[in-house]
This record gives sequence, structure tokens and C-alpha cells, in this order.
Amino acid sequence: MRTMKTDLIERYAPILCGSTPAVVRDPRLLMDASGDVKIYYAPFEYINPSARVVLVGITPGPTQMVNANNEARRALQAGKSSLDAVQAAKSVGAFSGEPLRSNLINQLNHWGFHKWLDLSDAADLFSTSRHLVQTTSLLRYPVFVKDKDYRGTPDMTKHPLLRKYLLENFVAEVEELTDAVFVGLGPQVQKVLDRLIHERALKHDRVIGGMLHPSGNCTYRINYLIGDRTAPVPHATNPVPYDQGRRAFQERFLKSRNETT
Repeated sequence: MRTMKTDLIERYAPILCGSTPAVVRDPRLLMDASGDVKIYYAPFEYINPSARVVLVGITPGPTQMVNANNEARRALQAGKSSLDAVQAAKSVGAFSGEPLRSNLINQLNHWGFHKWLDLSDAADLFSTSRHLVQTTSLLRYPVFVKDKDYRGTPDMTKHPLLRKYLLENFVAEVEELTDAVFVGLGPQVQKVLDRLIHERALKHDRVIGGMLHPSGNCTYRINYLIGDRTAPVPHATNPVPYDQGRRAFQERFLKSRNETT
């Protein structure tokens, strides 16, 4: 297991701990740019070596960026090490904010991840059982296009700068977390994971697909999918990938325990 580098947080620590807390798209945290695409620093580089499941988003959004930076600021100002600060920031910032985190937990419970991992509730992955999960994004650091949230355009597998960050960070995590399975959150994420499988950067049997991205925009879809489904299928909702993914997960990870539903 490689030792995590702390050079980035050490470079940006004077900004994170400055008299004025960092804000969304803070120009002082700009890491890289190409045209309308801008990449900012937020301390998301911690990799959990004992993770059994990796939850994969697209890129940290504004809420996650601010929460992670603020937590790193608190840790560093309290005298914590750079490594401790990055770990704390990742734990607090990743998939933070509501309803995003609740949407994620509700799906995980509906699929049975808590049963597979011997937890009472998937919410434990964000509290007492953080050692079982790695939260990450295809693009580790917050990406914005024309100062708006990056939602998959331009295509990160083709855009030179975004592809560079995809390969240097996410693919490196794939290579390091050899015993974990990767859960793609949403069709945009799954499309990239499928591309990486095609390029042989990721093995097909290490990917679990079908979940929706847990953003607030998907709340009504998620509530339908995990509910009794007596109401009509909501607009722009396709239950098939979700149901197929859930069934495949349960057959693979829960069938031997007679816990499929």
C-alpha cells in the first residue's frame, strides 16, 4: 500500500487556514484550467486502505467542496497533521449535504449493502463504519464549467485535462483498492466506468451499476424506486437499470445468506 502524499494540502494549507475561509470556486484554490473548465483544490485525496466498497460520484460539488475545506481548516488550526486533516475532510465532506446523503443511504439500504457488510443501517458507513467505505469521484477535485457544476459535459474521457485527472487520480485508486467493489452513482458515472472497463483500466466484475445519482434532482425518482411503486412511474424514470443492478448485487452478495428480496 502506497503512502499517501500530503504535498497538496500542505501547499494550500496557508489558504485554508487564512483569515478568510475559502469559498466555492475560490480563485486562491484554482489548480488547473482549460478554456471554460476549471479545477479547484479541496482535500479529497485520502484513500481508505481497508475499504470494501467504493462509492463513485462525478466530481465534488459546491457543498462538498466547502464542507471539506472547512473541516480541513478546523483540523489544521487544531494542530492536526496534514494526513489527519485530509482524512477528516474526506469523512465530513464526501457526499455531504441533504438530501444527497439521505438519497444515497436510502438506496444502499434498499439494495441490502448494510446486510452484506453486517451493519444495522448503511448510514453507519458515514459514522461508526467509515473503515468499510471509500467515497470518491471520477474527478477527485471539484470541477466547474463556466462557473457551473460539472455534470458530464465535456466528456471527461476525451477532454485532455479532465482525462488526465481521471487517469492520474481515479484509476490510481482502482489500482490501489484491489479488494473493493466500485458502485457507480448515476448513468453519467456508469458511462465512464464502462469506458474504463473497455480500456482495461477496470475489471467488469469489480463494478456494481444501476444506482441513481443521489442529487436532490433525483429525490422523487429514488423515493419511487425504493417505495411500493403503486403510483405511476415518474417522469424521466427508467426502473429497469436500477432493478437489474439491485437484483445482480443481491444474487452475488446476499444469495448465500438467503437474504435476497
